[in-house]
This record gives sequence, structure tokens and C-alpha cells, in this order.
Amino acid sequence: MNIHHWDDIAFLHWPFEPEAVNALLPDQLEVLTYEGAAWVGVTPFFIRVRPPGVPIVPPGWAFPETNVRTYVTAQDGRHGVWFIRMEVTAMWFVITLRSLGLPYFRHHMSVDVGDDAVTYTSAPRSPSGDGGHRIVVKPGEELDPPVGGARDRFLTARWGAFHRRGPLLMYTPVEHQPWALRTAAVEDCDVHALFASARLPIPSGPPLAHFSPGVTVKVGPPQVVI
Repeated sequence: MNIHHWDDIAFLHWPFEPEAVNALLPDQLEVLTYEGAAWVGVTPFFIRVRPPGVPIVPPGWAFPETNVRTYVTAQDGRHGVWFIRMEVTAMWFVITLRSLGLPYFRHHMSVDVGDDAVTYTSAPRSPSGDGGHRIVVKPGEELDPPVGGARDRFLTARWGAFHRRGPLLMYTPVEHQPWALRTAAVEDCDVHALFASARLPIPSGPPLAHFSPGVTVKVGPPQVVI
């Protein structure tokens, strides 16, 4: 079991028509909705990975990551995250996780934590590449309670992810403490290229935003979904 630290994470969410999101899913999954809408999230953060039995984060095992994701249910009733696109800087991570069916791409990226704002950037490594973003988030007050209300929990409290390896639908469980969520003001949100690369319409209007300092995560082994 790997140990991850997901630090300085922003949750940016937009409502979508369920049909537009269902079109991106495998047949075994269906998008979950809240108040009639499917929700697509962009979650930039800084990840630190500790392999099994190693007490420290090795060199090259800490880097920025950004996910484009939505929330789904399987035919067995299990809920989880479906990742539409994932960007990181570490090539070894791309190779390892793409072998499990996760849609990782290698980009130039940074997470810059300032006195009152966090800036997340991602850019293709070649002129012909796609994706990328620039996001600036100003964290606010902690929610009361810190886990938030029903909609906040719907958007953030997920304990595993589905992914497809060839014909097999897989599920990877995760364990961590509930997110300590804060409000967030989004000062810059250039995600047009990111959504275009994910084959999604460019979202209209500002996102619903949250921020968390982060959690320590136990990532379990992938399972075949029956």
C-alpha cells in the first residue's frame, strides 16, 4: 500500500448536463448527479509519494498534479471518481499509472504557495501538446463543520476511483481523514485548454471553489469490478 500526501489542493467544480458527461464514461458506469446536474471538477495540488516500507519521500517522488474528474456509480452500486484527464510532471508516474488505465499526461507544472494565494500552472511540453491551465486560488475561512454540507461532501468525499485496464473495469480504494475544507476565491481560472483536451465543453461562469491544506492517503491495490 502506497502512502500519498495530497497538499494544498483546490477543488473547482462546474455543473454539466448529465448526457454530456455520460458520453465520456464506459458502459459499466453512470454519472452521479446532485440537484439534477453532473459535476466536473478540476483539482490541482502537490503530491508526495512514499512507496511501501519507505519512511521518507524519495527524490523525484514529489510533484504537481492536476485532475479533471467526475463522480460515478457502477452497476454493483459502488460510488467513486472517474478521471477524465490527469497531468503531472513525473514521467515514471505517467508510465506506471497509464499501465493501469489512468489518463496521465506529462506537463511542465508548478504549485506556488504565496502568503495569501496559491498559483497552479500547467503547460504542454511541446508546441503540439494540449491541455494545461493557470489557476490562482485565495484560501478563505474553514467551513463549519469543516467537512461542509451535503453538496460539499458530494463533491469532495470520495473514497476510491474507477479506471479501465483494457476490457476490465478496475476500482482503486483510498483511505484518508475527511477533508478540512475552506472557502476559496478564484482570482484566475484559465482552464479552456484543459477542458478542450478532456473533450468537454468550456464551462460557463465561475466555479464552485473549495480549498484544503491536504491529507495523508493510503492507496490500496486495484480491484476488478464484478
